Parts: sequence; C-alpha cells; structure tokens
Amino acid sequence: MKKGVLYNAIDIWEDKIAAVCAVVSHRSHEIIDIACELNSSSGIRNGAIYDLGLLAESIALVLNKLSLSSGNKIRPLYVSIAGPGIQSNHSTATIALSERSNKIITSGDIARVNHQAYCLGLNLEEQLLHQFPQEYAIDDKEKAMNPAGLYGHKLTADLLLVSALGADVGNLVAAIDRAGFKAKAFVLSSYAASLAVVSEEEKRKGCALLDIGFGETHLLVFKDGILRGFEQCAIGSKSITEALAEELKLSYDLAEDLKSSYGNAMADNVDPGQEVLVKKDQAYRPIKRRLVCAVIEQKLKRLFSGLGPRLASYQKRFDLPCGIIVSGETAKLEGLLESLELNFHLAARLAKINP
Repeated sequence: MKKGVLYNAIDIWEDKIAAVCAVVSHRSHEIIDIACELNSSSGIRNGAIYDLGLLAESIALVLNKLSLSSGNKIRPLYVSIAGPGIQSNHSTATIALSERSNKIITSGDIARVNHQAYCLGLNLEEQLLHQFPQEYAIDDKEKAMNPAGLYGHKLTADLLLVSALGADVGNLVAAIDRAGFKAKAFVLSSYAASLAVVSEEEKRKGCALLDIGFGETHLLVFKDGILRGFEQCAIGSKSITEALAEELKLSYDLAEDLKSSYGNAMADNVDPGQEVLVKKDQAYRPIKRRLVCAVIEQKLKRLFSGLGPRLASYQKRFDLPCGIIVSGETAKLEGLLESLELNFHLAARLAKINP
C-alpha cells in the first residue's frame, strides 16, 4: 500500500464481520489507498456475544486476511458498535468561573464543565462513546456554541451523550484481544456511517439519517452541523426476513432471497396477479408477490410507527430541509423511499459516499 497515516477499523455484526485498512494522506487527509475484507461471523446472537471463542476466531480470520491483502500489520482498531445497549441522553452541568468577578472563559473551563456534565449524565454500567455539545450558557443568559474568549461568572454546558453498556464494550475488547489484536476506540455504527454519507452542508442545514441495520434501526438528527438527537428501534433487516420466513413457512435464507429479489415496501404497487416460484420440499410452489410485499410493508409500518413520533418531535424544534438519508442494505428495497416520504412527510434519498 502507499505511504501515509494507516487506519484500521472493524465492524462486527451478527451475520458478518467487515474490516478495512486505509491509508490517509498526510497533507490532504484524503484516502489514498484502501483494502477491505468481509467474512461471516459466529458467536453473536440477538446483538449479544454468547461464545467468545467463536467470535475471536471469526475476527482473527478477517483481520489476518486483511493483513495479507493490504500488506500491512494490523494496528489498534477503531471498532464500530451497535445493539440494544446503546443509549443517549442530555446532561447539563454548571461550573463557577470566578468567585467575585467575571473572567475570560478558556478551553480548560470548557473541558471542565463538559467533564462534569459527562460525570452527571452516565450510570456506572455505561461507557461513553461520544459527547456532542449542544450549546453553552454564560451566566444563565448568553448562549454560545463556542464560549472560549468570552467573559462570564459561571458557565453551563448542555451535552448529548451517547453510551454503550460497559459489559458489551468489555466483551468486544476481550474477543479482539483473544484474536490477537487490540481495540483503540469505539464508534457508534450509525454515526460512523453519517461521516461517510451525510455532507457537512446537509448537517448544517438540517437532515436525518435512517440507518437500517441488521438487528436494529438508528435515527440520527443533525442541525447546525451538530448531532441533535439519536433514537433506535429494535427492528432491522433481520426482523423483516424473519417475518417473511414465519408467514410463508420458509427457511431464513430463502426468505432473504425473496425479500432481496421481489420485495417492495408498498404492496399496492405490485401487480396482484404476479407470482413467484419458490422451491420447497423438492418442488416449486407459486407465491403471490403481493403477499411477500404485504409482510414486508407491515413490518416497515411497525418501524415507522416506532420512530415517526420521535422524528416529529425533532421537527418541531428543528427544520430539516435536506430530508432523510437512508443507509443500510435494506435501503435499496424497492418502494422504500416512496414509503418513507409518505409516512414522514420529508424528502428521502439513498445514502451514497461523500465525494
């Protein structure tokens, strides 16, 4: 690979593991070379590790392949994390800047009030992933995004904290260690996606990212260049496939093929007479395509009903003229963007990598 700053990252899902080795230019900070590897995973079920040894073997297989394909030794990893243990909440804290008179606010003061808000906002079993300052207040009056250099007597911070369960983080660290590698830092999976597919202009003007993952779906809301909110729903691509498999009495793999090849988020858009031949018990049987799509549509309605009111509450506070960006494998489902626009009353587009 070419010379530059080397970064290694890994994304561990229930069904597969992806790893990347990227070289970034010292001068332009652009990616100048990249290698990726993808393989199936074992040892995770329903977002939780049930066999540390199996997961460690899966991680080692992917990272050893990546080392060979990139020609580089794998350095400490940035690890993408998701799952039911992810939480977000707002936390505020106030510190005195001076006992008697006003003083100039320094970066040290900002770090101190941020740390206090972080300490007040997390439980002992939680581990901080990200903190996003929403705004600062000086003497309970003047609002500022960056109060450094201003005068004040006391400083208040409002932070959005995103955390994971410490046990979940510890288990991933243990699996990576057992595989023979080291974890450097953890990143919320959907926030990592936003760095790649949401432009700075969209974040500044206002938008939402709907990241439909394997086990759950994340909703991120941006305004003024800041992450303003994070929500999640325990419905992902796996839930849709499982609903199809149960309704049609099919294997999971066959249901996944049906969803990918013939699925549509809006059943009424499908010809009611169209049939799909499905192999079962050494014979082919016809299934109405509209039935397949109706099952998918019903599951998506549950997803939309779970996240819709929460998105609406953000829309009351923030204008989102750039609409919804949709990422994840399910984002390519036929009719999904149209369905989102009808349900959320916002323009929707498919995520693509920022230029």
